[in-house]
Amino acid sequence: MTQLTNARRDAEAANRAKDEFLAMLGHELRNPLAPILTALQLMRLRNEPAAVRERTIIERQVNHMVSLVDDLLDVSRITRGKVQLKRERIDLADIVAKAIEMTSPAIESRRHILTVDVPRGLVVDGDAARLAQVTANLLTNAAKYTDPGGQILVSGSSENSQAVLSVIDSGRGIAPDMLPRIFDLFAQERQEIDRSDGGLGLGLAIVKSLMRAHGGTVDAHSDGKNRGARFRIRIPLAIRGTEEPGTVSPPAPAPVSAAVPGLRILVVDDNADGARLLADSLTTLGHRAIVAFDGPSALERAAAFHPNVVLLDLGLPVMDGFEVAQRFKALPEREGLEVVAITGYGQDIDRQRTRDSGFDDHMVKPVRLDALETWLRRSQKRRSGGAPQSKDDVVEKP
Repeated sequence: MTQLTNARRDAEAANRAKDEFLAMLGHELRNPLAPILTALQLMRLRNEPAAVRERTIIERQVNHMVSLVDDLLDVSRITRGKVQLKRERIDLADIVAKAIEMTSPAIESRRHILTVDVPRGLVVDGDAARLAQVTANLLTNAAKYTDPGGQILVSGSSENSQAVLSVIDSGRGIAPDMLPRIFDLFAQERQEIDRSDGGLGLGLAIVKSLMRAHGGTVDAHSDGKNRGARFRIRIPLAIRGTEEPGTVSPPAPAPVSAAVPGLRILVVDDNADGARLLADSLTTLGHRAIVAFDGPSALERAAAFHPNVVLLDLGLPVMDGFEVAQRFKALPEREGLEVVAITGYGQDIDRQRTRDSGFDDHMVKPVRLDALETWLRRSQKRRSGGAPQSKDDVVEKP
């Protein structure tokens, strides 16, 4: 019994050490990726014509690295049952549309022919973001293992009170001995030495875990090497209530591209490159933005600048982001001030800690400018109550 107790304690300690390592790895990798991606997005905003092809390549590779980091952290959360689903009624066709938007660069770069046959009305009760992630993983897998110019078919139907979504490709297929373990962690077929199609072997394991969390299933079929593959997910259809059968509320319209009247934004980050580039990007979007590189200077600059929003890194020198946020929240003129954590730490425990510390939101580096601008639009709407800003607060876009 003593040996079993010691073994269990050692295993739990090893798991904690692994989770702490993955969290630190994610933070350390995301921090240098953030200014790189922000610089690329800023060049796009400014419509700079130089080296467009090279910038596109860099951005694609950076996004791939971000995806790998996310997969590492995701698989840790999922295997520990730490993923909380935000369920809503959503049409499977909308999920597929979002997944195609996420994976279109990979599909287009390999010149695949994509056919989509997913009727509207397949309404499920699930987490829209996670189901889009599942579908995007299957599409990415199909694009990766199908030679250029191949065929990919996405089809949807209903069977026995379940929505069924199939992703079928004309690619390299799956060897019979690989099929039984295709959804296992780190399971991959033997790669060529250049690993041009390789990954971490996590994507399909994440798909299986997320489908299980939704009360659904996923299976794979292939007639063998070079004979294509079919991945199929099943998820229960939503129970029909008072709504008209097969319908869901229409999605909110996407924000228009024009910048909202400018906010006063203080960017606080000890990564000087990242802070300056983010401030430049916000200025290009029509906001007024200044930077500070530690807590004391942020509080000092805020006294004269009176920011509406503070974008605050957590791992600051002198005083960390949590203490800085508390200082901001204690200011007499804090009414209307929103403090957002911009950080490389993205685990559930990190999000919970920022909520408990009074942050208004938590965004993980590298932050996409379109997502940040959407958040700022909502902030503007909350602040004005839907009314226009005063003339003094409006900043013309450069």
